[in-house]
Amino acid sequence: MKILTIIGTRPQYIKLKPLYDYFKSNNINNIIIDTNQHYSPEVSLFIIKQLDININYNINAENVDPISFISDCMNKLNQIVIKEKPDIILVFGDTNTTVAASLVSVKNNIKLAHIEAGIRCGSRVRPEEINRIITDDLSDIHFISRQKDKKNVCNPVYVGDLEYYYLNWLENSTYSFNIKYVQSYENFLLLTIHREENSNVKRLLKIFDFCATINVPIVFPIHHRIDKIIKENNIILPNNINICSPLNYFEMINKLFRCKGIISDSGGLTKICPYFGKKCIIPLDYIEWIEVIKKGYGTNSLNKHWFDNYKIKRNRKLYYYNNSCKIIKDKLYEVFES
Repeated sequence: MKILTIIGTRPQYIKLKPLYDYFKSNNINNIIIDTNQHYSPEVSLFIIKQLDININYNINAENVDPISFISDCMNKLNQIVIKEKPDIILVFGDTNTTVAASLVSVKNNIKLAHIEAGIRCGSRVRPEEINRIITDDLSDIHFISRQKDKKNVCNPVYVGDLEYYYLNWLENSTYSFNIKYVQSYENFLLLTIHREENSNVKRLLKIFDFCATINVPIVFPIHHRIDKIIKENNIILPNNINICSPLNYFEMINKLFRCKGIISDSGGLTKICPYFGKKCIIPLDYIEWIEVIKKGYGTNSLNKHWFDNYKIKRNRKLYYYNNSCKIIKDKLYEVFES
């Protein structure tokens, strides 16, 4: 069986890693295509090398806007699909890469498997929500991270979360990047902003004004989209915000272990903050990973006192299931053979 796995963003490299190693160790033919949706030599290339992942195709799809990216991505992916003739196409999450690959899969009558299927925030204004709905509707098999997501798809398979799987493996391994749990937090917060709904002057000013009320230094690895808005509109950041370049995955892990708390609109960071035992303020109206809030790790209220009592028990198992990779492999064979 030949699997064509299609990724395009840095978080998808991380979700790919456990499967990549599992398929490789079990001699499963897995061809990797990177659309380079969020590619940068400084960050993306470093992560790929650090994770020891071999990318078979880099298609460098034009990414001026979502429509041009999806159309160029589909054309370039289609050429590879015709050449490789895979049995199954495997996609992750809710990106424009994911929806482009899904359309190419169904148009070529190739079975489609979706990892992180069934997730919903409840707002179709959010581009990611549209991508999820389209991909789930086209998929032959849905690998879900949470039991609750099965209601949104017709053929769910519960596998847990691949990033939790990888974090648990990483922390307990003899991997060259030696991660150690920090017993005492350092006096800084970690801020990340990149979502489209926060990528405007009004929302950014609201977030930055809130940050100014917190008497704690804030480390802000800036996203290129947000950096552009700040510069074009001459936005003055509060004195306690310290901008730095985007962090690679392992640098981000170190920050997450060490920080006092998190302010982020990232679905990925929101999801894994319990793993690090950190509270997170989520400046969004709609939230996918609502368990983070229900279990006391997150709030979408801009409350400057949220971090006053910041020590919280780590939850390394919130979305984790030990046999994720094996279940995915077995079900892929099952779908193909059926």
